[in-house]
Amino acid sequence: MAEKKYSKFIIPFLLLAAISVLSFFMNKYRFGARHFVFPAALFILPLLFDRTFRPKKLFIPSKEGLKLFLWVTAATLVFYPPLFFAYNITFLHRTLASPTTQELMLAVTKGLIAIAVAAIPEEFFFRGYIQEHVFAGFDKKILKIISLKNLFTSLLFGLVHALAFLDITRAATFFPSLLFGLFTEKSRGRIFYSISYHVVSNILAFILWTFIK
Repeated sequence: MAEKKYSKFIIPFLLLAAISVLSFFMNKYRFGARHFVFPAALFILPLLFDRTFRPKKLFIPSKEGLKLFLWVTAATLVFYPPLFFAYNITFLHRTLASPTTQELMLAVTKGLIAIAVAAIPEEFFFRGYIQEHVFAGFDKKILKIISLKNLFTSLLFGLVHALAFLDITRAATFFPSLLFGLFTEKSRGRIFYSISYHVVSNILAFILWTFIK
């Protein structure tokens, strides 16, 4: 019985290992098409190799998650920029810059491109597949807010980002991942708002970096 219970994690574990190794070597050797191959792998691998995963209505918004999304997005737009500038100027000793219109447009363009190469495939794999399918039974809450399935998924999210970018600081994506996971849970397993917040976060980050040198 226990063997059957844990056997369902074998395929997801192998897929995670494959994705981690793939991202590591593509970035290490600067594979030219890595920004297209990696997102494609996040979509194709679970659909191709895990027959128990047949997602439905993943991308359809639900009214349950809208209120949380609006509140968190508003808080992020208000509080994150001053914290970003304070950290970079005070602790990293960077200075403020005046970006050109072209630089701002390029930042927004990068954020929009990231929708296809990061936000959608990452949320599909980590929230839609790992959190809501693989860890579906781990609903126990920590501090009445974070579920175990969200916590486990976010740890994996941070680990894969650290490997993908060959940078241990990228493991800090663990923290926004908790929010992505919370949006998904509040939306009954759908990933529309986690994708939307992912997009807002990416565009905001690209824009803020244009004001720092």
